[in-house]
Amino acid sequence: MKYIKRVLCVILCAVLLCGCNSGSGANSKGKHEPITILYSSDIDLLKELVAEKYPEIQLELIPYNGKNWSRFTCDQMITGDMPDIYNTSLAWLNYPEEMKANLLELSSYAFTDNYDPTLLSQQELDGGIYLLPSKYSVYSCAYNKTLFEKHGWKVPESFEELKALAPEIEKAGVRLSVTNSFNTGQGFQYVCNLADTIDLTSIKGVQWQKDFLSGKADAQKGFGEAMDYLQEWVDLGFLQGSNTLDGKTSFEVFSEGNTAFAVGGVDHWTQNEDGSGDVYAPMPYLSRDGSKNMYITMQSKNFGINKKLSEKGNEQKLEDALHVLELLSTIDGQNSFYNSNTTYISSLREWEIDPKSPYADCIDDMRNGHTAPLLYTGWEPILPRIGEDILDYLNGEFTKEQVIENMDTLRNDWLSQGEVVYSEVDRKYDQKETAQLVGKIFGEAVNADCALVSLNVAVDNCAIQNGDGINGYIMPLPLTDERIVSIIPTGWNGNIKTVTLNGQQIKEFAEKGYTIEKNGKSATFPYELFVKGGKELSDDEKYTVMVCGADEELCTAGNIQDSGIQGLGAFKDFFKNNGNPPLSEELLNW
Repeated sequence: MKYIKRVLCVILCAVLLCGCNSGSGANSKGKHEPITILYSSDIDLLKELVAEKYPEIQLELIPYNGKNWSRFTCDQMITGDMPDIYNTSLAWLNYPEEMKANLLELSSYAFTDNYDPTLLSQQELDGGIYLLPSKYSVYSCAYNKTLFEKHGWKVPESFEELKALAPEIEKAGVRLSVTNSFNTGQGFQYVCNLADTIDLTSIKGVQWQKDFLSGKADAQKGFGEAMDYLQEWVDLGFLQGSNTLDGKTSFEVFSEGNTAFAVGGVDHWTQNEDGSGDVYAPMPYLSRDGSKNMYITMQSKNFGINKKLSEKGNEQKLEDALHVLELLSTIDGQNSFYNSNTTYISSLREWEIDPKSPYADCIDDMRNGHTAPLLYTGWEPILPRIGEDILDYLNGEFTKEQVIENMDTLRNDWLSQGEVVYSEVDRKYDQKETAQLVGKIFGEAVNADCALVSLNVAVDNCAIQNGDGINGYIMPLPLTDERIVSIIPTGWNGNIKTVTLNGQQIKEFAEKGYTIEKNGKSATFPYELFVKGGKELSDDEKYTVMVCGADEELCTAGNIQDSGIQGLGAFKDFFKNNGNPPLSEELLNW
């Protein structure tokens, strides 16, 4: 069957080449139309590789640096509103009909042979391949290797060894650990990751997941022992809530150089981004006796092709997109997407780990079965709320018994009522309309007079992107927690901010835009200004301004304030208080 598909592929390629020669799919000047791709940073290296191999192909980056990449890209696939090259974090096999309807089937193309067949088989849907796995992200604990060498400590290989080491660390005046405990997804993962060290990945554990999500089993059966184990990590002081960080991020504290461990990810594997300072290294989530230590893995990039390219008239674009995907199926192509090839694990057959990679010393353990997939698919509707409960538990506001009880309640509510929908949406609302809605809702929540809402748009080849403004747009799908987070700049837990300016200053800042400086580069993003009631601003009068994206100049001039009101909460309250109305143009007006 695969051979027949290959023959058909060769015939198709010949047809495409004929189409190319006849000018099909090209513009009136004979130039190729750009191939679009969604990404959160610049892709200059990939552009260079494409230009070298296929100089006639142009890549056009569509920027997205929002707080819920997985939901946003999944919804693109569900609605078919995708770039030419589709880039997503998960395989989405739980949306089989949408995948078949909107993604090109790829198993017949020769470049699929470049992939590890075991990994490729995990992407198979009814005998077809619609997404090709690229980078593997590895989620683990981290330890300060420099500190360990300085004090002569042995890296623990089990939780029992960790408990024995903790008093030595404390005696040396070193903080035991910090926990990334601001992100609800992380909260959910901590209980899952420790459950993986028990039996969550076993046949029994996988069956429990299915039974729990379908209402046939309770949370205690699958997560009870894991929550007891989690309590031991809390009692040791290895896991803790955000209230222990004094307003800093976990990595900021860890990078100060006097903390032994970090849980929940590190931004880079050295103290400073330039590679200087202390060196960090990964450590798995530890089982009690060390026999089932686990690294958590996720294919953080999966690539496919928009099926619309197979329609008549798109022959040239399809050929170009296939060439790009062919390049992405090579080591050079995958390397072009990442700043360093030392910090990821590839899905390609020929790939060998870089000796400088932080995972070089643990790759054998991972290949010998000490890995578990990130738990996400199927849990989306209740995952955020479970995560919130875990974070409250880490901050001492919930007991583990309450967490378990709430898991059952959340699951039961979801099964009986479905996912909470705040508004029905019958059409696409573009980025500016989305900004208008956010400006109104956030503005009302903090009793502002107007709103300055920045947009993440393509600026200077997208070397810098704006994560503090509006990313993406509202799609014609029911508006849920996850979909709200995919477009609002405050994410799951961030608060709305305000500044105080006079009318003239507001107009000047609206004209200037929001400037971000990073790594010696800068980019300025446009603001959309929305005034309550559409009133004219008086140059001399002072106003409270809700702001999404404030640079140093604006922060100083406007004495920026944290309102203490969560953006997500404001969005949900707005729709609930108004009876969950369907989204409309009228609803956008402030």
